[in-house]
Amino acid sequence: MKYLGEGWVNLFQKIAMLVADYKEENGAENLINIGSGEPDLTPPKRLQELVAAEVLKDDQRIHTYQENNSKNKLNQNFIELNTGVNIDEYDHISSQILPWEKTTLGLLPIACGANRTDVQIDNDGFMVNAPSYDITRTWSEYLGEKSFVWPMYADENFALNIKHIPEGAKPRMILVVKPGNPCPVGAQKQEWIDLIEYCIKNNIRLVNDGAYTALTHTSHVTLTEVAKDYPDLEWIELLSISKTFSACGWRLGMAVWSNDFISELAKVKGNTDSGPFGPLISGMEKYLETPQAKIDAKKNQEIYQKRLEILRGVFTEFGLHPACNTDAGFFMMFDCPKFINGKAVENSEDYNKQIITLIGVVWVPFQGQKWEQFIRYSACYDAFDEAKIAKLKSVLSTVEISY
Repeated sequence: MKYLGEGWVNLFQKIAMLVADYKEENGAENLINIGSGEPDLTPPKRLQELVAAEVLKDDQRIHTYQENNSKNKLNQNFIELNTGVNIDEYDHISSQILPWEKTTLGLLPIACGANRTDVQIDNDGFMVNAPSYDITRTWSEYLGEKSFVWPMYADENFALNIKHIPEGAKPRMILVVKPGNPCPVGAQKQEWIDLIEYCIKNNIRLVNDGAYTALTHTSHVTLTEVAKDYPDLEWIELLSISKTFSACGWRLGMAVWSNDFISELAKVKGNTDSGPFGPLISGMEKYLETPQAKIDAKKNQEIYQKRLEILRGVFTEFGLHPACNTDAGFFMMFDCPKFINGKAVENSEDYNKQIITLIGVVWVPFQGQKWEQFIRYSACYDAFDEAKIAKLKSVLSTVEISY
């Protein structure tokens, strides 16, 4: 018996299959992966030392279930590092450390009443901006819920424009992904104000997946910075501790939110996990109380910014056309070429497949809401290594692309 259907794989599973085939035929050493969204640096040395010391402590309180434990101002310190906001100054704002940010995205529809028929409410379904890497809409599909797409467009630099919200849609929750994946663009204050006022008027909960917030390098404004002044808004902003400090496998996140929203998500979360790994929490608490934490976060951000500058030059020289500005996170997005070596390209997924097969360079394909085709790369490639850049240029030179 099958409940989820046959043959369904997500975008990254498809890419993994292509990569595996290339490695088998050509060797792993010849693969160049510029599609990864996972920081390729290692956690700062001081943070590693503090966590290691906590692991070695013979203290049962550290090694048992942590539930939602957080002390020594871990939450406040991390949120302030990302947003500049001291949440202790706002009675209507709460926070919680998360053992996983991505799983929390899946829990959001349940916390907003998915499949509940015993609650009378006009709002129906869930909305996510696109293009974006979307967990919530996938979970909505699992739950048999309606989902709506709020399109963003390249000719508007992928701005959050409420004029493009589908007419007649009144979801229970809108999920925004800013800074974006794949769109490397942040949000500005007025965009948040327009959206917040829209959500309050229509009784919609607002969530921002801000996992890449600490890696922005220009003018991105966080939801927290604006939503703090709207006590009537029900909202959550998700931040990633592990991405900030290049420790994705540690699976640590942070949620900052209005009090009304927290009770229902906490109820669902409490039946889902028992909190993060204790030594990570206690080690991170101590680390965030040191000046070194801000220094290290800034250093990581600067590394990716400089890598982007180098790689952008390589790819524009290759002939790719940027689809938008690159002012947030560590991604860059290009319009998909229409020809490779004179052969027509069907779409961005076909382009990615051909490029991987031909030269072993891994990108990530995306489609826009007007059927525009895009390819995305990341700065998780050591652009400071001259030999690696030379190899990348050499490999790219073996194919010809055109529009």
